[in-house]
Amino acid sequence: MHQIFPVTIRFIHPTTQQPPSFSIQKAKGLALRFSNTKLTSDDLYFYKTFYFKVLAPKVKLPDITIQSSSFSYTLPGKELQIKNLNTPKDFCGVLADKLSIIKGKSVQFNKELNLIVLHLTTTLGNLEDFTLPVAQKEKIKEFNESFPSNEAIYYAFIPSNITQLKFSYFNTKKREFKRVLFNIHVKDEIVSTQSELNPSQDKNRVVKIILILSSGALFILIAIWIRSIFMGFIGILLLLLGAYLSIPMQKVCVKANSKIYILPTKNSTIFRINTTKRSYIKLNEVNGYTKIELDKQLVGWVKNEELCKN
Repeated sequence: MHQIFPVTIRFIHPTTQQPPSFSIQKAKGLALRFSNTKLTSDDLYFYKTFYFKVLAPKVKLPDITIQSSSFSYTLPGKELQIKNLNTPKDFCGVLADKLSIIKGKSVQFNKELNLIVLHLTTTLGNLEDFTLPVAQKEKIKEFNESFPSNEAIYYAFIPSNITQLKFSYFNTKKREFKRVLFNIHVKDEIVSTQSELNPSQDKNRVVKIILILSSGALFILIAIWIRSIFMGFIGILLLLLGAYLSIPMQKVCVKANSKIYILPTKNSTIFRINTTKRSYIKLNEVNGYTKIELDKQLVGWVKNEELCKN
């Protein structure tokens, strides 16, 4: 399942004619992954290779029609037997001639989670299916293919107690599982202006507001009782502070295709692209960056220049 494999057809064709055209029909359980291969030849035959990806447990090769000015011939497809792999627990879902990490980075997200970013590459592999069993949340970004190689940027939140990332892929050349290791060295990017990354909102905010308003009212009552201007002044300040904290959080508009960073620093990791123009709750503003609430218990920083007016 999910393996990418080649199918090569061999045929005789007059060398005096233009190269033939090919059409593919009636494939079952397969997706055509790549067909723009060069036509090769030897002294007798021509060769054309197609690459398919397995999508289902029952597979039938497509009918392939070879057509030129002098003839047309359809090569009927054959059914293939699909074998199930006995995968290890750390299997990443990739079957490839080779899978490797070009570069990796890890930063602290909060006390329980680290954010890791991996630049991955495969040869003749289904990198789009890459996944880590230990990931609590993951996503593949910037997938680029130059067949038979492809590259991708992979983001994942993993438990902070994991100091070495281990995962396996199935090597289709050697027909065995290979393990890939990545040592996690957490870079502390937390800055003094950022008191808390996650959760994004103060859990005790409502309690604090109630306490501040109650204290303000109590100070005013005491001021009236003992006729103290100073106590009344403190009470009014506390009431004003409570009223200010009760104001709903401001929203900001973020432009489409804006980069969202994990921290408000120059070299911080990009962990999301804001694909469409939308509004977010504003939590803070530091050094030309605005802290926004993304999803439940997930925050990020966006450059102020990426904010729109409406």
